[in-house]
Amino acid sequence: MSNEIFRLVFRDPATERYEIPIDVNKFKSRDKSAKLYDIQMAPIGHPFWISVTRKSTKEVIFDTRGTTLIMQDQLLELTAILPTERLYGIAERGAPFRRKMNNVTMPVFAHDNFPSPIGQDINLYSSQPFYMMAEENGNAHGVMLYNSNAMEVYLTEIPSITIRTLGGIFDMYFLLGPEPLVVTQQLTDLIGKPFMPPYWSLGFHLCRYGYKSMNETKETFERNWNKGLPMDVQWQDIDYMDEKRIFTINETSYAGLKDFVNNTIHKKGVHYVIIVDPAVKLEDQFSVYERGLFHDVYIKNSTDQDIIGMVWPGETVFPDFTKQKTRDWWKEEVVQFHDELPFDGIWLDMNEPANFDYHGTHGSIYGCPNNTINFPPFKPNTAGDSMFFKTLCMDAKQEWGLHRDVHNLYGLTETIATFDSLRTLFPTGRPFIISRSTFLGSGKYAGHWLGDNESNWKHLRQSIAGILDFNMLGIPMTGADIGGFHGDITEELAIRWHQLGAWYPFCRNHNGIDSIDQDPAVFSEEAFEMIKHAIEMRYDLLPTLYTMFYDAHITGKPIIRATFQNFPLDDIASDKNFDEDYTQFMVGENILVAPVVEEGVSSTNVYLPTSVTWYKYQSDTYSFHKSGISVVNVPLGELPYFLRGGSVLFKQNSGQTSLQRREKPYEIVLFANRNGNAGGTMYIDDGTTDVDEDLFKFGVVHVKMTPRIVRFHGLSHNGYQFGNARIERIIVIGIDELVTELEIEGKRVKDGFRFDAESKTLKIDHDELPSFGSTFEIVFV
Repeated sequence: MSNEIFRLVFRDPATERYEIPIDVNKFKSRDKSAKLYDIQMAPIGHPFWISVTRKSTKEVIFDTRGTTLIMQDQLLELTAILPTERLYGIAERGAPFRRKMNNVTMPVFAHDNFPSPIGQDINLYSSQPFYMMAEENGNAHGVMLYNSNAMEVYLTEIPSITIRTLGGIFDMYFLLGPEPLVVTQQLTDLIGKPFMPPYWSLGFHLCRYGYKSMNETKETFERNWNKGLPMDVQWQDIDYMDEKRIFTINETSYAGLKDFVNNTIHKKGVHYVIIVDPAVKLEDQFSVYERGLFHDVYIKNSTDQDIIGMVWPGETVFPDFTKQKTRDWWKEEVVQFHDELPFDGIWLDMNEPANFDYHGTHGSIYGCPNNTINFPPFKPNTAGDSMFFKTLCMDAKQEWGLHRDVHNLYGLTETIATFDSLRTLFPTGRPFIISRSTFLGSGKYAGHWLGDNESNWKHLRQSIAGILDFNMLGIPMTGADIGGFHGDITEELAIRWHQLGAWYPFCRNHNGIDSIDQDPAVFSEEAFEMIKHAIEMRYDLLPTLYTMFYDAHITGKPIIRATFQNFPLDDIASDKNFDEDYTQFMVGENILVAPVVEEGVSSTNVYLPTSVTWYKYQSDTYSFHKSGISVVNVPLGELPYFLRGGSVLFKQNSGQTSLQRREKPYEIVLFANRNGNAGGTMYIDDGTTDVDEDLFKFGVVHVKMTPRIVRFHGLSHNGYQFGNARIERIIVIGIDELVTELEIEGKRVKDGFRFDAESKTLKIDHDELPSFGSTFEIVFV
């Protein structure tokens, strides 16, 4: 297929089998010099085997010799020997980022399942049949199995992998990297680059299941807003619906909701996101159901009747999003409902699809026919005693095929339909969607949250691995429920979780109906100020974070990364047991965070790779920090972070919403590397317009420092106007020689700056600093 990617397809020439009808993108080689791989295969007429070798190292990365390939009607099986035990992926599951290879079976089947107990052998909401393997010598490769059937993946200590799937074909893409970050870029070359989020979605989101009324929603919002909490989005769970029916409002408990959104939420510059489930209440005179019935949009049972399940509103039917007329109907419902409730984004829940049991019966309220589709001879190690446990019968009919074949695509197809709906609603804007169930390619349209976690320290720590998973899979807009969904939180856990959650790409506090309130304002004044401080830190860095999202949209690179993904040649970061000793992760290329994940602890272990210089930000102060292993003091109200030498931070330091922040002056912080150099780029646009439109207007600011000189260069694309944005302060950390004067655009100045020789820090806040986006240089004299 290319020098870095090749495709291996196993088809049965005698039988037509199901294949995913969504095309994979064509791929062009980045490196045109030579192929990165060699392939050997069994001679014709012999039992099949394949061996894949990385040419540069001669390391065999996938080898099926000595194993048996099985291709039966409802069972495909393939086993391969792998080069190392450092395997990542096969999401979604509650497991360490590096999967344990201790004879464990991992089911891959979208399922409405609590992520507790945490376990590698439990299938959760998403189906992501892709893994990345770190090799020796810092190399990495990925393998994508483009198959949407239920499967299980068995890992052994040999190390080896066995893939068993109930149907479809083996359609495998090998991605040769060679670096870990390049593997994710190659994956997103195939399945689509992550969507570009609106600027406001990078702010703090507030939600809970259990706002009993519009007044309670308003009270919760206002008690946080009035205390000055930075905030950009108020969410609404199913409480707002009339009898939990989608696209309805309870006009008793939520009377005046539209007015509240328009005149309170939106007037403050805050946005509003609502939950929408796929299941439609089966009820005569319910207009949403009847319009769907008229257009014949629902999934059928084996006798071609609408299959009936049981979800929140009672007896329900399920839209078949593989049908074009279903997508058209869905779009009409979304657009029409927006007239009743002016939402800004949509939260897709229950879209595995989830289907409750009916008096112990699963699949439909009538059960499922006794056939080999519903009861296959081989059942993967999925939750429940049947394939249709808490979902639909496998022989239910959709336009693209049996539900058995397309079940894992349900969340993706609903997401695409919703994305297109929001595009119609906001023709030049950016849709914002968070989906519970995802498949390969979902990141092109939506973000993800990690589901119904628990309010405990174990789930706090586990969230790091989950977010690393989905960033590697091309879904950077991922987060966990800050504070936990189930159970009652403690004040200490709330503080520590907001400190960690402030680094989640998707930053939302959310909890369940049976839990105590956990919005920041309910805690003691001291705890509230600690939480507020953590969220303000995030808001300070929004220009830097937004640039990371743009880079992810263009290149596919993850935002949240394991240390080894940025430092693949570092022996300590690449140790297979690293995640057991360290909870740290990196944000982009240059920021390293090591959160506290245990109760009563006020320190954390940090490993800073020794190949570069590092600095620490703590207590509003930047300082040099030695590389290597250290124990860092982390008082309850603080979470320091670390900056790689040679990097640049772009900050805007005041304002309660992201929109207010965008109007503030910039602070730019440069961190010198061992040679006294630094460099960075900031991306900027209007924050809402579709970035893929022709003649889209945006700006880029490049900052480059060599010893004694800092150069700024602003570039406007398609007439973008930087406006009145100005630079309030420039801070340079790591200057070895005394600075007594500055030369700004050729003009010598002796005031408007301070140099501290002890901390090697230069702070420039001169009144005549040029405007942001202009081209100029500053010389240290």
